[in-house]
Amino acid sequence: MNKNSKGTSKKTNNRDLDQFMLSRILRWNLCGLFALLIVSGPGCARSPIQHQIRSDTKPWTRLEFNNDPENFQFVVVSDRTGAVRPGVFEVAVRKINLLQPEFVMSVGDLIMGNTTNRAQIDAEWREFIGFVEQLEMPFFYVPGNHDITNPVMAEEWIRRFGRPWYHFVYGDVLFLCLNTEDPPPTHMSGAQRDYVARALAENPKVRWTLVFMHKPLWDYEEDTGWAVIENLLKQRPHTVLAGHRHNYSKFERNDTSYIVLGTTGGGSKLRGRAFGEFDQVAWVTMTDQGPRIANLLLDGIWDEDILTKQMADTMRHALAGKAVNSEPLFVKGTFHGGPTFPGATARLEIANDADIPMKFRARFNSTDHVHIKPAQAEFLLQPKSTNTINVEFVVSEPVKVTSLAPLAADWTITYEFPGVPPVEINGRYQW
Repeated sequence: MNKNSKGTSKKTNNRDLDQFMLSRILRWNLCGLFALLIVSGPGCARSPIQHQIRSDTKPWTRLEFNNDPENFQFVVVSDRTGAVRPGVFEVAVRKINLLQPEFVMSVGDLIMGNTTNRAQIDAEWREFIGFVEQLEMPFFYVPGNHDITNPVMAEEWIRRFGRPWYHFVYGDVLFLCLNTEDPPPTHMSGAQRDYVARALAENPKVRWTLVFMHKPLWDYEEDTGWAVIENLLKQRPHTVLAGHRHNYSKFERNDTSYIVLGTTGGGSKLRGRAFGEFDQVAWVTMTDQGPRIANLLLDGIWDEDILTKQMADTMRHALAGKAVNSEPLFVKGTFHGGPTFPGATARLEIANDADIPMKFRARFNSTDHVHIKPAQAEFLLQPKSTNTINVEFVVSEPVKVTSLAPLAADWTITYEFPGVPPVEINGRYQW
């Protein structure tokens, strides 16, 4: 995508796409020439590697490298909005740059929208374009229901990005980028269906067809116009990717995969894999056998500064379990055949030995017999300082010690280092 100095995207023209494809073709040819030269060289095996090991046994399994120039990789981002959680998509952009895919696809809901106020629409698009301008590779827009909610937003989309549906061929793969709000809500017009039919007819022998759209129209009971397109796709190898529902799910239809992605910053309870609720990007490797999709959770993508020696040194006191301590509890006397617990008070001491602030949170776990006060605590400790919490263990009547469940506090210590997400250390103190 080309963008002007004010952050507004211009329509990608045919020359841009031609140059994009030409660079790819040149890359394939140069890679092939390089491999040919290496293979043809004296004493070389059938792979672009040079080595001095001449023995029959070698410290590797094989030298047929997984570097087919026909294969390529790209990323798909999912819903950013719909109860947007600020900052998540921006983190995704930084982590995509770490991955270095060839380009980035989307499945819509990029701005909050749901308005006819053109000033508000303009502000939201300028903000989003500012995010994707940080990408080090091309980004392809696909509209969602938040992006095209009404005729005004449809006009604003066309003004910025040209067409709300389009296609291109890359690496002998047909990419169909469709609009499920044509017109809104939840519909594909006859004009869009005719466009798809022509695009498929003009590209009958591509090795695969990938479809990107916002709503998973195959899972709607009403007539959305999708059935016509799906029937056309049945005749060829294809995969469909969508978003909208903010929870991941894979469908098997027509002997292929129809996938609804999770979120990339959109509203989510983030309850994990069992609910399909997680922030992600999809890493797609295109092969002759079809796309290989790796769902990468944003929490699992880190740069080389995931943990530095300086960070470890700063946290060493907490990592060694020395940041949270308490005086022991004693039970005096023996009554009715065994020691009893009449209740007590203890001082829990939290120490920050680091030279940066430390955030402390604790949850105190009451039991059937003992009520612990306070139920929770949270505060910020400045460098080289301590704080104490008076913890009360309250019983309605003395309890046999042998009947007591463990009395414990679950705690979290958080440090914030520049340029990386906060680091959390979790632990439990048990009396």
